[in-house]
Amino acid sequence: MRTRQEGAAGSAATFTQRKRRDQLVECMVDAIVEVGYPRASVAEVARRAGVSKGVVTYHFPAKDDLIQAVITDAVGEMRQYLEPLLRAANPLQYPERFIAPYLTAWTGYIQTHGRDVLALVRIFDAYPHESGRLSSTYDARTEEIELVARILRHGQETGRLRRFDPHIMAMVMKAALDEVLRQYAANPELDLEACGAELIAMFEAATRPDRRPATRPAPAGQSATAPQPVDLATLKEET
Repeated sequence: MRTRQEGAAGSAATFTQRKRRDQLVECMVDAIVEVGYPRASVAEVARRAGVSKGVVTYHFPAKDDLIQAVITDAVGEMRQYLEPLLRAANPLQYPERFIAPYLTAWTGYIQTHGRDVLALVRIFDAYPHESGRLSSTYDARTEEIELVARILRHGQETGRLRRFDPHIMAMVMKAALDEVLRQYAANPELDLEACGAELIAMFEAATRPDRRPATRPAPAGQSATAPQPVDLATLKEET
């Protein structure tokens, strides 16, 4: 049985290793952004971290392992940033209001996590995709498109969005965001707020009902009320 002192020492070692691991990942991000993917080698990461190559390979046996760590960390940070913003938009209750917060959340992430975004773009442009090592990242992208498609479909089923193919619309929205990423990678001075505003205007115009029903006057003695939100429990049972 480990003593309390041994346990504390082990925890300290684990914390130190985790901090070193995070430092090496950050050095790889910096290297990819500043010298490009091909020159972002294990040796370059070691130089930036001020350690030997052996220290780097202790944590990451090869460059591919470092790249996977960069991708995993970036995707995790994206989720932490995006999910609370999208959840706050109540997309199941108000699907017709989802497009603006969805697009704004993404352009906001690009604006506040610029180096991570640039590193990801350069990885995906240069990485040997045929190896299949990036499949988990593509899975996350596919899941996002499917989620957006479900929300759009729900908006159609409740009469709040016009008829269109929700999966295709979700793919096009994601493709537009991908292009914003690439444009930002080529020009970090890109006006992301303007890009977001244009995308919102375009996709809201493309999805809103062709003709909004006229508001009927309330019967005598009754006040007009706003449309009631959708029952979340019902939607979850259906999906």
